[in-house]
Amino acid sequence: MKPRRRAHTSSQCGIALVVVMVMLLLTTLVLLASNRVGWLNEKLVGSESDHERAFAAAEALIRDAEMDISGRQFDGQPCAGNATFTGCRAPNTVYFPLGKGDDDLDIITSRVASGFSKICKQGICLPDSTDTLQKAGAWTTQLANMQAAGATYGQFTGANPRAAGNPLLTAGQAWYWVEVFRHPEIFTNEGTAASMPLPVGDHPFVYRITAYVQGRKPGTQVRLRSVFVPYLERDFD
Repeated sequence: MKPRRRAHTSSQCGIALVVVMVMLLLTTLVLLASNRVGWLNEKLVGSESDHERAFAAAEALIRDAEMDISGRQFDGQPCAGNATFTGCRAPNTVYFPLGKGDDDLDIITSRVASGFSKICKQGICLPDSTDTLQKAGAWTTQLANMQAAGATYGQFTGANPRAAGNPLLTAGQAWYWVEVFRHPEIFTNEGTAASMPLPVGDHPFVYRITAYVQGRKPGTQVRLRSVFVPYLERDFD
């Protein structure tokens, strides 16, 4: 009888060992699954935060570009501390047109000609139509050239990128471009004048601002567009 008891006891120990091993395996699988879920959540949260940061930087660029077009510093004061300045732009550089005459456009066109695709330089673009830059592949194969021809936050308005509190504005990952169009010539011909703000006759220009920001993560890219008319006809009625 004693040998039989020993055999029964050994059998129970073997079964208990198998149960313990199975429980350890299941526990390990549960822990691995929990860790993976946590890692995925962290990755999603990180990507979302990066996108929000890039979006905020793009909005800041839009506002800075509007001040640049208006010829004002970040604090609202006129940019020209020097009589030779045109708006926020130094002498002998590209600048935004002052009035309806063609003299400004001729000067700006000649200076922009040395920039990207002969239409963009220092953040100012004079394209032939509203889709010229898309036709030139500016946002695909020519992005690096576009960045070189763009303007950065505070470059002309004096705004301090560090004071803005967004690291993307100080890391060389954010640019803006302003396309200058004559309202009657461009938007009327393309059938979109009805949906566009109407500028005053003495300053018939519509400015389309594009802000482009690359986030910290390779897949984070934000492009915002805004149409800006500094002198609206209704403001002078």
